Parts: sequence; structure tokens; C-alpha cells
Amino acid sequence: MKFTNKYINIPILFCFLFSYTIIAQENVPTLVLGEKTIALDGYFTITAVVKTTPEQPFPECKFPEFVEFTKRGYSKSIARSIVNGQPTLTYNITQNYQPKKEGTLRIKPFKVLVNGVELKNEALVILVNKAAGTNVETEGEETLETEVSGNQNDIVNVKENAFLAISTNKLAPFVGENFTLTLAFYVAENNTADIQFDKNEIQIPDIIKKIKPESCWEESFGLTETQTSTVKLNGKTYTQYKFYQATFYPLNNKKISIPTVSLRLLKDFDEKEPNKRSYVTFSSKAFTIQPKDLPPHPLKQQVSVGNFSLKESLSKNNTQTGQSVDYKIEIIGDGNISVIRLPEVKNDSTFDFFQPDINSIVSPQGSKIIGTKSFTFHIIPKQAGNFAMSKYFSWIFFNTITAKYDTLKPKVVIHTSGKTISTVDTPNAENSSVYDGLENTSTPEGTSNLIRLLKNEANIILTIMLAGLIYIFLPGKRTRQ
Repeated sequence: MKFTNKYINIPILFCFLFSYTIIAQENVPTLVLGEKTIALDGYFTITAVVKTTPEQPFPECKFPEFVEFTKRGYSKSIARSIVNGQPTLTYNITQNYQPKKEGTLRIKPFKVLVNGVELKNEALVILVNKAAGTNVETEGEETLETEVSGNQNDIVNVKENAFLAISTNKLAPFVGENFTLTLAFYVAENNTADIQFDKNEIQIPDIIKKIKPESCWEESFGLTETQTSTVKLNGKTYTQYKFYQATFYPLNNKKISIPTVSLRLLKDFDEKEPNKRSYVTFSSKAFTIQPKDLPPHPLKQQVSVGNFSLKESLSKNNTQTGQSVDYKIEIIGDGNISVIRLPEVKNDSTFDFFQPDINSIVSPQGSKIIGTKSFTFHIIPKQAGNFAMSKYFSWIFFNTITAKYDTLKPKVVIHTSGKTISTVDTPNAENSSVYDGLENTSTPEGTSNLIRLLKNEANIILTIMLAGLIYIFLPGKRTRQ
């Protein structure tokens, strides 16, 4: 009896640990490497793919330095998915590396730190060819004039050929229209002063708290480290140290005030004599953003604001009555993708519609957040014929390009054949159907989601196993003789 009690614990403990190992592996970050043959003016990329739940914060990623490459900033995209009622987020964080010379460049084994987890990769060989006729020195440059958009007085009273700026791409957006704030420090290429950042890990978060506007929806660019690039202002070249960037969508027409903020830097410092260090402080210019009300419209308080287009597709062009077909609608554009909703579509004598699977992806492009939101409907046709989806779907938004309300309508037509299926929506049809009497059938909420049900059962089993283990190993317990 002792033998049985002792060794039955082993498979139970193994199953318990194995179950939690599988659950943990679902959210383990992974690395995706870019092309290993690039041009001198191109980039080798490393992408960290992180899956989380909406409650989790933006992943923290630390990418390595390579001797033969220069970091050229990074980008991110966020994919939001709702499948079977379960929301998930997938982050793709990409670090760009520009080669310093042509030839065969070797990268030693490296690690990427993602949320405290080390992702290791073996050594690589990158083949770098000649540039494709592009001036590498100006690659990635931008004109600050277009970015500041009316806030160009930041260059006044510049000291040490450097300045701190908070810039915006729009000073008078519509309510619901995006505007992007950028916090950066600029140093002219002819700067000869010996200055160095001082405790940015403390200063920058404090500054960000002060400049974040209220009554706005935020989509962060996800900068977790200083991003360095080259920009031009009035024909003069500067190195830009970008600390923070985010796109905001004003929820009302209340004036947004961006205050003056200051950044302290070390000047004329000597590592051997820290008591003799001196400091220099740079301050940004304050400015205001005044959102404009949308024109009158019955749906003024509900419509999305931006510049959008519609893309659609079918899982199959021709189908039979009673057979499911997937119809996918994608809304793509420059606007607040996260809040987009489609009007509810109801079943009729032609189609049965099921709740859609919803996915959204947003990624920064320049000073904008560009996104795609898709809705995949599972449809069962009940009559033969050709049916336009424009009868069931349309989406109204405010177009910021034309400053008018606009409507996106589908062009897809579903072609069906077969016998008519009778449901409660087609009471006069001759043929009977498995749908008849469906309203009288009991369908508890717990049975409508198989995945959730299985997870609940698994949790119960694991709890029982854990209780059994605790009971078996209770101190003082004795096996009956």
C-alpha cells in the first residue's frame, strides 16, 4: 500500500507541471530575423514577437549593439484579436541596423532581452552589396518644418547649437482626428560643446507625465530607448535624439495646452572630478492645440474620424445553401482603428450571420499611426441567387481629407445555388430545416464557447490534482497498516 501511494504521486505531479508548462509557453516571446542579403543603404532587422493580454503593459525590449552596424531606430506594430470572445495582443517590435560598409559582415551570437527574458540567437553572416543609387548620408532624414507645423520658434535662442523641442504635426485637428506629439533633443552637426545626457531615466518619465494631454485616446509609438536619427531644419543638419512619440485622438473640443518643459544635461564634465561638474538646461516652447468640432450629423458622436478605405474578400466565390462562407471586411487607414465598430447585421430570409472574428493591427509610419481592422463573418446562405453585401454592410465616417462625412460600401456579391432552407425568417418555405424550432432550444451560455469550457474543466482538474498532492504530502499522515 505504501508503494502505491508513493509512486502514484509521480504521474500526477508530472501532469500538473506539464499542464502549466504548456500554458506558459503560449506567451513566450520569439525572434524573427530579416533578410541576410541587403544593400549598403538598407537595413538588417531583428523583430521581437510578443503575445500578451490587454491588461499587460507594452513589452520592454533591449536590442544588442553590433560592431559592423549602426542602430537606426525601430518600429512597432500591434495586432489586436478577438476570437471566440478571447482578446489577445501581438506586438511586433523591429530594430533596424544599417551596415557601416560593404562586404561580408559577421555578427557574433547575441541576446535580445524581452520583458526580462533572454532570447538567444546564433552567429550570423550578412552580405552587404552596393547601395542602389541612394545617398546614404541623407537616408532617414526629415524636414523638421513639416513636423513642427507652426511650432518652429523652438529654434530661437538656441544655445550650444542644440535645443529641446516638443513638436506636433497638427495644431487644429478635428475632434477624433489624430495628432502626434514628439519629444526630442536636437544637436547641430557643427556642435563642439562637450555635453552629455544626465539621468534621463528619471527626467524623461517626469517630462512625459507633464506633456500628455487629457481627454485624449493615446496610441504610443512604444519608444523604450532613445532613438537617434538625422534631420534637417532650414537646411541645417541636426542629430535628433527622440525620447517619446505618441498619437492622440481628442475626445472633445477642449483646448489642449502643452507646457514648457526642461531637460538638464552635463557640461564640461570630468569623470575623475565629479564635484566640479557643471550643468546646462534646455527648455522647450509651450503651445496649444485647439480641436475643431465636426459638422452637424445624426451620427456625429459615433463616427470614426480619419482617412479610410475598404477591402473585402470571400473564402469562396460560389457556395451552396446551408454551407458556411467566410466574408472578410477590412477597414484600412489613418485614424483611430481601435474604436471602429460595424453596425449590427441581422439575419433574414437570405442569410444567417454569426458574430465576427475581429482583428486589428496598428503601426507607426512617419508621424502617423496607420492601422487595419478586419471583421470576418461566418455566413450561411439560405436561398439561391446573387446577393450584394452592400445590402447588409455600410460604414459611415468623417473624412478629414474632404472635411465631409463619407460612406464605405462593399462591392462583393455572393453567388449561391441549391434548395431554399426554411427558418423562422422564411416561414412560408416548403422545405423543413434543422433551424426550425431553434428558438425553443435551451442553449446555456457555458456551452456556446467550447474553448472557454475546456479551459474551465482543465482548471478544475488541476485544482483537484493539487489538492490531492497536498493531502498525500500532509505532515503526520500515516498509511494504514
